[in-house]
Amino acid sequence: MIEQRVASLERSVERLDFKVDRIDEALKRIEEALKALADDNKSFSISLAGIRENVAHIDGRLANIPTFWQTLALIATLLIGIAGLIFTASRFLHP
Repeated sequence: MIEQRVASLERSVERLDFKVDRIDEALKRIEEALKALADDNKSFSISLAGIRENVAHIDGRLANIPTFWQTLALIATLLIGIAGLIFTASRFLHP
């Protein structure tokens, strides 16, 4: 009777050993995949930093573009200045 129980326990332990070996292999594959994922994450972070830098550069450039009203005021000022020059020149050059 004890021999049968021991034999049954040995078979159970063999199956458990097989399952533990499979779990160990799976954990090794998971560890390798996580390392690869961490490496990919580092390269992604580096490229993301480059994109952030480009967006900040574009944002700075867009902030320097004059608005409609600023452009209108600049053109009006130039036209008034040109009109003043023409008026002054016509006063001096008039016979």
